[in-house]
Amino acid sequence: MKKLTNFTYLLICSILLFKCSKGDDEGGYQAPSTPEPIPITITVSDLSITIAENPAANAVLGTVQGSASSGTVTYAITSQSVAGAIAINASNGQLTVADASLFDFETVTSLTAVVRVSAGAVTKDANVTISLTDVDENTGSSRTLWQGDIITFSKPNGGDPNNEANQDRITDRVWITRGNNTPTGQGQIYNIVTESNASDGTSPAGTAWAQGNYTDIDDLTFTSFRNAAPNQKPKNAVGIPMVLHLVEDDIFIEIKITSWATNKQGGFSYERRTAQ
Repeated sequence: MKKLTNFTYLLICSILLFKCSKGDDEGGYQAPSTPEPIPITITVSDLSITIAENPAANAVLGTVQGSASSGTVTYAITSQSVAGAIAINASNGQLTVADASLFDFETVTSLTAVVRVSAGAVTKDANVTISLTDVDENTGSSRTLWQGDIITFSKPNGGDPNNEANQDRITDRVWITRGNNTPTGQGQIYNIVTESNASDGTSPAGTAWAQGNYTDIDDLTFTSFRNAAPNQKPKNAVGIPMVLHLVEDDIFIEIKITSWATNKQGGFSYERRTAQ
């Protein structure tokens, strides 16, 4: 009788183990699945600037803008049309002159590069274009420096940029104004002759800017207005002496921003030289 009881006990255990095993296969307990990771997306902006040839070594050319939906990004130059001309800060995307001798208008009129922005294993490329303007390297006699009276131009907050009164019509090619309530990156000044609104990092079209004045013009590095402003913020240019280069006419003008409205109001003012 005792043997029968043991046999019965073993039989019951076997049946229970079989049912548990079968339950796992037919809708029984299931371990929770690991959620799929959210893919990372990267956003980048191309960079296009115009500078005078023969910039100073290590001069800042501009910054490639990149961001990721999560984590931090790094930057690297994967190719450039003139090898060794440009360097980049891997942490913030700032481009600098690596070899100033390669920025020679008589050899090349523009330099290009591809910058790869990475976040982990995800990457996206930005295109960089640097256009050069010619400089008389012997006497500088081709330059036209406006030496006339200093005038003040101002555009009020909310002023219509299409109104002639709110445009500084410097030459037939360059009329400078500023928009109102514009998206981020488009609140800077632009050339309404050729642009309908500002383009971050390139406006005003047909111009190049540098911090300084006529006395040190041979050592200035010209770039876009935004890149010439301290920390690439136009509001930081208030009170800073600058030189404006009208590229097509090869005219240089001493200029100083005197006010810059924020919060998308569109107002600004500056003092500048006039022609003699």
